[in-house]
Formats: sequence, structure tokens, C-alpha cells
Amino acid sequence: MTTTRRVRRAARTAVTTSTVVALALAGVVLPTVSLPVPKAHAVAPDVEDVPVRGIDAGARHEKGALADAVGHEHDAAAEAAGNTAAVEGAETLSDVPTPEPDEGALAALSERTTTQDFLVAGVTWDGTSTAAVTEVAVRVRESGTWSEWQSLGIDDIGLPGSRAGTEPLVTAGADGVQVRVRTESGVPPTGLKVDVVDPGTSRADASVGDDQAPAASADAGTGTEIRPKIVSRSGWGADESLSGKWPEISGKLKAIYIHHTAGTNSYKESQSAALVRGVYAYHTKSRGWPDIGYQFLVDKYGNIFEGRKKSRWDNPVGAQAGGYNTGTIGISAMGNFDTARPSSALVTALARVVAWKSYRYGINPRGTVVLPTGGSTGSGTRAKPGTDVRVPTVLMHRTTNLTACPGQYLAAKMGTIRSGADSRRDAAIKKYGGIAPTVKAPTRVDPTSNQVPVQWNGSSTYRWKPVSGASSYQVLQRYARWNEGMPYTYYWREVKLTSGTSITLGQSAGQSRELAVRAVDPDHRRGPLTTLARTNRAISPSSWKKSSGWKKVTGSSYFGDYAYRTTTKGAYVQLPGAKQVRRVVIRGATSPSDGRLQVRVGGKAIETLDFGRASDGDRIFTVWVPRTSGTVTLKTLDSGKQVRISKIALTRW
Repeated sequence: MTTTRRVRRAARTAVTTSTVVALALAGVVLPTVSLPVPKAHAVAPDVEDVPVRGIDAGARHEKGALADAVGHEHDAAAEAAGNTAAVEGAETLSDVPTPEPDEGALAALSERTTTQDFLVAGVTWDGTSTAAVTEVAVRVRESGTWSEWQSLGIDDIGLPGSRAGTEPLVTAGADGVQVRVRTESGVPPTGLKVDVVDPGTSRADASVGDDQAPAASADAGTGTEIRPKIVSRSGWGADESLSGKWPEISGKLKAIYIHHTAGTNSYKESQSAALVRGVYAYHTKSRGWPDIGYQFLVDKYGNIFEGRKKSRWDNPVGAQAGGYNTGTIGISAMGNFDTARPSSALVTALARVVAWKSYRYGINPRGTVVLPTGGSTGSGTRAKPGTDVRVPTVLMHRTTNLTACPGQYLAAKMGTIRSGADSRRDAAIKKYGGIAPTVKAPTRVDPTSNQVPVQWNGSSTYRWKPVSGASSYQVLQRYARWNEGMPYTYYWREVKLTSGTSITLGQSAGQSRELAVRAVDPDHRRGPLTTLARTNRAISPSSWKKSSGWKKVTGSSYFGDYAYRTTTKGAYVQLPGAKQVRRVVIRGATSPSDGRLQVRVGGKAIETLDFGRASDGDRIFTVWVPRTSGTVTLKTLDSGKQVRISKIALTRW
């Protein structure tokens, strides 16, 4: 702005102010004018990356270069004790061994670097790096003063093509950064850098407290009655061009995680929306994720922000606690609560979100639940993958993961959050009763024998009947290959949101799939799930382990125009490592002179099939087995008699 324009603005302000004062002194009352609240708009962030190359000699000798960090550091006391940091007894994971604390060796220490102005920072490295990172700490320069070291939590969702890295750090406005990294070997990870994010500004930032969509009006007992006011993604200025498809959905909500971000507690309310945009930009542009990691964020003023897309009316799987992201959601408190006490407004807002979700999904905020430990790497789970752990339904990040998050002062408020949520939930139950869906579960149109238990064709159409009051239908699926375990029933992937009553889908060879649908009302509320089909595709012959003696033959009389033929006694086809087998389905050609085939699963003989039938034909043999895992073996029993196999499918149901 030029000097002349500044003078003109000052003159206009002076005239306006003096005129108002003069009229007031004269007893003239001016009408009150309500100015419109500025409308939020999408804001494109500016991300600057600063490479970190080993240990800077000058920085190594600076005072405080190796001082302890606060924030998300591993909880050494808990590790030494062999359980979680128990602010409350309910937070303890008994009988879950944890390793002795190991800070690792210094691998990288950057010099203090001047950067662009930024509100959010985070450290990333190549996802393919083999270095075991044990600590990442950052300090920033705000208003000319360098902060103390802030330890950042390390997370990894295992997303192909994404970068490994830390959780974000928020500031009130910084222009300098320094990074410190320790690894087990003392060798830094490849591609190490720190990203600083300037999220830009929106006209609505200063009025974010007023820029909240009201809770949806609803009939009694739908779960939205106590939904708090939430700043939508459009309300905080999400640039949706940064987001992609992240289709995983938790069909069942079992637990709610409480987080905090590292960094400052001195931000202004007018900066809150920008901080959310900064976290969003860091997760999408720096980490390579399709969306922000948390379902909700809460500032110290009590404002609640929608994080992950569709979190206001669904439970998209997030990245709030590696190993436990499915069936849970995460609420991140903006600030560092290892160094500051949370405001009453923040604690109340956390309780309101927990109460709403607890009421909607039948969770007891004071209860406990069993969670399976997933195989997420780099997330520091206290329990080994595959272990079931019993934890509070409303829990801290550090309950299941090796971190101090959400900080000692917010940890001390967990009882208050649970009790506040429980009282609000109880009041809702007394006033509105239990939850009644606004739309009924769809009725499926029964699939054909060509669709289940095996979908013999590459693609197939599944149908359901229309539901009164539905504006659309959400189609979901969960699936796995024949040699992989099926995901838990509360894990789904969204296939499509459609206004029709059918869907045509392809299915990969060897895949088992459960396909489901639920109706959606005009206010985005989801009804109960209906399973459309539990089906399987035949396994590709390239996955068969065949002995010698088998030969591929072709002809229109075979299903798919081919079969594998043998006349050798003892010839076998094996499927090693099959999981959760319930049926072995074999499709092959038969004739009066054909031989027999023995079916074995996990080393146990189950049934003998006779391919010698009175007439030639394409036959389907179904062998039921006790639900088991292991090698499936098909072995011929006759010498000189042919056996011809076109397809093999393993079903889970």
C-alpha cells in the first residue's frame, strides 16, 4: 500500500470517527447496522521445504543444542515400567511388554534457518528409507525469539507413495526453524527435510467463531440432537483440490482418541482456521496423504473443526493412532499440553464431540473396549501386531502408542472429558431415547448362483430395492486376496454414493469380497447396512503350485475355454498359505472315464471327488471344510485316468 493511500484511509477513519462522536454528544442515536460475516473461501497454501543434511558443526556446539524436548516424546517412564503412562489406572495396558527407552544416536542437526513466515511445520523423509528414526525435535523462531525444542510424534500409515514423517507443529507465526533427528544407527534417513507452511488468509478467519454450520435439526433419537456446532471444511477454507479419495470407512465406531499438536499455545482465535489449513496442507502436500489425518480439531477457544472429509456424518478412517485407525476416530487439541494447561473451553468442546459420537454410536464414554493391534509400521504401538488390547473407549494417543501425546495437562483432564461426555449422553438418552435410524436398511435382490458363492464372471451387477426417504445409497465393500486375512467387519471401503438401486462391479482373480449398501437421507444420515453379497473370484492359475504332469488344454467345452489336464497318479495342485477357508469350489470337465481328486486342507483329507460322471459336462464341485487356514492340496488318485480343472475358488463364508 502506498503512503498516499494510507493517508487517505486514515483521513476517512478520522472523519468517520469524529462525526460519530459529534452526533453522540448531540444526543443523536444512530441505528445499529449488522455487517455481514465474511464468507470463507478456499485458500491455496504455500509450502517451503528446507533440506536437512547431517549434523551442522556450528549448530552442534551451540548452547542447548542437545537439550531435552517437550511435546510428543516417547514416554520413558512408561517404557521402563512396561505399560502406558497411567495418569489414571484405566489407562494401563497390562501384560503388554514395551522396550527399554533408547533415544538413539544423533543423526542430523540443522543450523538455525530463516524461512518464509509460517504457522505449521513438520519433518518428513523418504518412505523407502531404512533408517529407524527414534526422535525428531524442532524449534522455531517467533517474534525474534527461539522456542525450546518440541518433540514431534512419528507416524506412518503405510500409504504407498507417501512420505514418512512427523505429526505437525503449530505456531503463532514463525520465520525460522531448526531440526534435530536421532536414529538407531546414527545415520539420517534419506530425503530428510522440514516443511514450513504458510496457509494464507481468508476474510472469514477473524470471525471463525461465527462461521459455524448449525447442528442439523432432527427428529428424536437420530443421534444429531446433541451434535455441537462444527466449522465445516468450506468454513475453514479447505482447498479441495489438495484432497483425494481416501475411501476407508469405519462401519462401527468403537473408541475415540484424544490428541494434541505440538507447538505454541499462544495463537489467536483469528489464526485457528489458518492453523487447520496448515495441518491440512502438511498432510496432503508434504506427506502425500489424500486428506487431513484427524477427523476433528479443537482450538483453545472451543471451536470445533471438521478435519477428514465427511466426518460430520460418517466415520472415515483417519491417521490418528497407527495400528488402531480402523474403528476409531481422533480429535486433536490444537496446542502443546505438556507445557500448558488446556482451557475450560477446549475441554468442554472435546467432551461435546465425544458425547455426540458416543450417543450416535452407542459408546459408553466411561467404559472399555477391546481393540486389535494392526500392522502399521513406524507408529510405535505398545502391543505387537495381532494383539488384542483392552483400553478405555475414550483414550489418549499414548495409551496405545509410544508417545507422550496428548501431554501431561490434557491427560489429567481425561476424567473430566469422559464424565462430561457421559452426562451429556445420558441426558440425550433420557430426553430423546435410543437411536432410531431415519431410513431403513435396504432389501437386497437375491444374487444368482453365478454371483455367489463364486462370482464366475469378471464383473456382475448387484441390486437392492428402493428405500422410502432415501436420497442416495452408499455402497461399501471389504475384501482380501485368498491368502490374506479378511478385514474386520467394522472396516469398509466406500465404493460409490449413488441415487440408483444397483451397482456393477468387477472383481479381481482370487479376491473375496463382502458387498454392502445403506440408505442415506437428505441430511446425510446413514441407515443400517444390508449385505448384498459375500462372494469370491476364482484364483488365477498363475498362483497355483502345480506338480509335473499337468498340461493346459483349450476348447469351448471348458469354462473359460481352457483347463489343466493330467493322467498322472499323485499329480497335485497346491494353494499355499490359504486363509480362513470355508469351502473349496472346483470347476472342471467330467466324462465317464475320468478319475478321482482328493481335497486336503491344512494337511487333513476332507473329501474325494469323482470326475467320472455318466455324461460329459462342465461341473462345479463344492467341498465344505471346517473354517481353517493352511495349504489347500488337490491330488489325483488314479493312474491313466484324466482329471481336468478349469477354476479353483476358496470361499470365506
